[in-house]
Amino acid sequence: MKQVVLIVLILSCSSVSYSQNQLFIEGKNIWVRETPVDGKVLMKLNTGDTCLVLGKSNEQVIKGNKDFWYQIEHNGEIGWVFGSQTSIRQKAAINNFEPFLKYFLTTSFFGKRINSLIKVKSHHINPFVKKEIGVHRFFNPGSACVLASFESYIPVHPKIDFLSIYKNQSPKNGFCDESKNPDGVYYSEIDELPTYADIEKGGSEQINIPAKYRNGSKIKVDILKDKWIVKTLYFIIADHKWWLVLIDDCDCSA
Repeated sequence: MKQVVLIVLILSCSSVSYSQNQLFIEGKNIWVRETPVDGKVLMKLNTGDTCLVLGKSNEQVIKGNKDFWYQIEHNGEIGWVFGSQTSIRQKAAINNFEPFLKYFLTTSFFGKRINSLIKVKSHHINPFVKKEIGVHRFFNPGSACVLASFESYIPVHPKIDFLSIYKNQSPKNGFCDESKNPDGVYYSEIDELPTYADIEKGGSEQINIPAKYRNGSKIKVDILKDKWIVKTLYFIIADHKWWLVLIDDCDCSA
């Protein structure tokens, strides 16, 4: 009589059999710390590494990402990794847009020339631009608001200290008429991105976004300073992250 031997393999980070208590690392040289936030760096993992999840700690916001710290095991070592760098990161949604927006404005807008950053593909703006979508721009060289390149006109953006943020609101006026709203950053969810004038064909056109991303949630951001809107930005969710997709530089003569 033949014996049947059952071999049970207990697999951790190098496992090829995945379960609900595992996560995948997403990124290069991701730090795994001895304790959350500022603990000693024990090791660095890379995209594709899979780890056993042992527990999780409180939420934190790092570089605009609001997520949990997870205690993991990798090749017998135990440490903590921030969730935004893993497969179980909190996915982009309207309710976690504000931490992202604050980080974006601090690193790429206030006191900077955002159009110039886009033109030269600066490292300040690259983390917010998805290559498959790109970042588009509207501008009116005449009476029509058209799709324009960033080379055609690079406005100098004034240095502005950080402003209050108003959720689910848009300033009343501030485009062709002065606004009575307080200075601030206003954002709200929208159903569709705005269209631009097609001078050759006539009518209006949508910006070209790959089909798989077109239905992503979208947000309009108006930055109001001294009673006027100084910038209008649009963001979209793609692959579970927020991305800058459109800058509207058109004025009220369009």
